[in-house]
Amino acid sequence: MDRERAIELLKKYNEKEFHLRHAFTVEQVMRYFAKENGYDENFWGIVRFIT
Repeated sequence: MDRERAIELLKKYNEKEFHLRHAFTVEQVMRYFAKENGYDENFWGIVRFIT
């Protein structure tokens, strides 16, 4: 799954602005820690949208 599809699913099931902003904030945090620990930051950024 790519990021665009994950965002589509996020918006389909979360309509409130707070939830969307929260998801994008957590995405950035997940990407940061994935990169710091040698993991695939794209994968872990997308995981936030689909969990």
